[in-house]
Amino acid sequence: MKKGFVTIPTDSTFVEGTKRFIEKWGADAVRDCDGVTLPENVSEFGTEVYKAYFIVREDHEYAKKHPELLQSYALVTDRKTAFGTSLEINLLENVFKEAISVNEDRKEKYWQVIDRTTGEIHKDWEYIGNDIVRINNCVKYHEYTVNFFAKNTWDPVQIYNYHSNHWKDVPIDLDLDPIYPEAMEHMLMRMEEWCKSHPEVTVVRFTTFFYNFFIIYKTGFTQTFWDWHTYAATASPEMFDYLEKTYGFKMSLEDLVTGGTYGSRYQIPSKTLRTYMDYVQQLCCGWAKKFVDIVHKYGKKAMMFDGDHRIGVEPYCPYFESIGLDAVVGAPHSGPYIRLLTDMMGIKYTEGRLNPYFFPNECPSDEKGIEYLSKNWNSERRTLLKKCIDRIGFGGYLKLASTYPNFCEYIATVCDEFRTIKENVGKGGAKSLVKVAFISYWGRMYSWMNNGTFTDDTKPETEGYATFFNAVAAQPVEVSFISFDEVMNEKDLNSKYDVLVNSGLAGSAFQGDYYWKNELLLTKVREFVANGGGFVGIGDPTGYEYNGKYFQLSDVLGVQKEIGFTYSRTKFFPSKNEKHWIVEDVDMSKVAFGKQGLGVYPLGADVIAASESNFNPTTCLLTGGNVYLSANEYGKGRGVYINSLLDSYDAFRLVYKVLLWASHKEELYKKALSTNVNVDCYYYGEGKYALINNSNEKVDTTMFDINGNPSKMSMDPNEIKWINK
Repeated sequence: MKKGFVTIPTDSTFVEGTKRFIEKWGADAVRDCDGVTLPENVSEFGTEVYKAYFIVREDHEYAKKHPELLQSYALVTDRKTAFGTSLEINLLENVFKEAISVNEDRKEKYWQVIDRTTGEIHKDWEYIGNDIVRINNCVKYHEYTVNFFAKNTWDPVQIYNYHSNHWKDVPIDLDLDPIYPEAMEHMLMRMEEWCKSHPEVTVVRFTTFFYNFFIIYKTGFTQTFWDWHTYAATASPEMFDYLEKTYGFKMSLEDLVTGGTYGSRYQIPSKTLRTYMDYVQQLCCGWAKKFVDIVHKYGKKAMMFDGDHRIGVEPYCPYFESIGLDAVVGAPHSGPYIRLLTDMMGIKYTEGRLNPYFFPNECPSDEKGIEYLSKNWNSERRTLLKKCIDRIGFGGYLKLASTYPNFCEYIATVCDEFRTIKENVGKGGAKSLVKVAFISYWGRMYSWMNNGTFTDDTKPETEGYATFFNAVAAQPVEVSFISFDEVMNEKDLNSKYDVLVNSGLAGSAFQGDYYWKNELLLTKVREFVANGGGFVGIGDPTGYEYNGKYFQLSDVLGVQKEIGFTYSRTKFFPSKNEKHWIVEDVDMSKVAFGKQGLGVYPLGADVIAASESNFNPTTCLLTGGNVYLSANEYGKGRGVYINSLLDSYDAFRLVYKVLLWASHKEELYKKALSTNVNVDCYYYGEGKYALINNSNEKVDTTMFDINGNPSKMSMDPNEIKWINK
């Protein structure tokens, strides 16, 4: 066993146990966790010492003395129908009142009553106290809402920890708002004093900085709204006033609550909302740098946890690098989250906090701990072999994990395997053979986080899109994330990319919605494909009903979608080409398509897979059917349509073949490849390869090296084999 690159939790009641696990797992860093304290003699461990630091939510006494400095939310009430000429709305109906109270500050200036039937501002209202707004002179049978500010009176992340861990005597965290100069001055002073008084701490783990992602509770356990990206928790009368005074920029509550969607990242934001986000990011990254500079002044490293209070300092926002952080730590469940970490810029190293945390709800038994960790690790390590993070670690209560002997042995295996991967993969990672750009409204800002509420999202509505990212995260594919504006401004797309990919729910910011009626965007993509590039569409690519058609690039894709306007038009459906190069060695019986993009029919494309329930082989006509997979020639380039895919190693192989075919690189297929789809192959240059068996069974495969030379291999269950030729 080698040592290093592993962080483990500790606490003052488990000192000797911590020493045992430092040795057993080869750890070189220890950390605290919510609800515990570091041992007094922690420096004696001879490791790096991480200490969580909460800028806005840990100074309980100061926060209790200054409730006027607490953070606020921008909120909108549920819609209420007026059955008479007046209507009363309870602002906090269906809200966990221990966590939120009404903020009356500057209500006349910023609160809004909106007639949601007409969308118009209704000005005849009054706040009568006790959380009630009375609306006068209503229009009968119209719906109304109230936009208002609410005080955040209990940190939302702590609410979860508090109830999940059955805490009783832990002080309630209150979040100070750095927009108030007095609060900021106090927090900076406290940071300085803390660094002076904690010489034993070598790494300050900011969790995270200022504003939390948006969580609204109905009860202490039940969340009614949970969004990693909306900026509704940054809003306050003070913030709005500051932006108006400093930049002349006027913001309304409706700009943030957007009728109740809260500016979800699925929406293309208004220009006002996008400007607000940019201003908040500039503010937060500037504030964060002040705290990081203090940490560096005392010879400590500054690490950010990519989780709590991340809004405004998201690692892919344009000002993140200016903070000057040493590291970012995240908590991955999947390969794409690993890539989210590896592709960050402006930091010195990255760390993945493996799941499960050693909490009773996540790790209730020896068996469950192994099951949870092995499921995640088997997904993550295939991506680590493509591009590796710098460290791994664990969180929670080490004392709890110590009661599970088999789980502890498995962790030791994982730690050793990670160190071996890191040593062999190095900083450069495995080589790529095809360059792919994923195009969306957001571009790089939401790299590896497309079509989900967060990177590891598994909602049924979007899981068909996640397969693409689960595939390419570990394949010889160089992935970029670019915006529609970047596509339109790029002079020569063909010199940078082999394939463009557009994917997502219809009308979403990822798919593009009204951007697909932009003449420049359409011609740029057509030019790219006609000149030899590839275009892959998943779900509802380029979909926007305009000028008589829905898929605006149906000519490139060779397919169109029926959305109800052209049912009277006959859809000619040729026989499937089940021998197309894309699928010629893929077991399509093991490839499952999702439920996105239904109603798609061919317009000249080679149909590879489709539903056949209403197909007439005599007339070659289809009614009510759907294309699942098709391929189309367009000028010198190619277009591929995929309905959506569900995870499997056969589906991952299909994605890789799609990208090679679309980019005219079929000749590269049997290079650095395993014929068994359960085995991934990685090439690192200078004759060095890795093979990973992702299955729990012994398998045989043929490996092709980078020159196409075959070698037969036999691999044990879950084995990683390192090869030098």
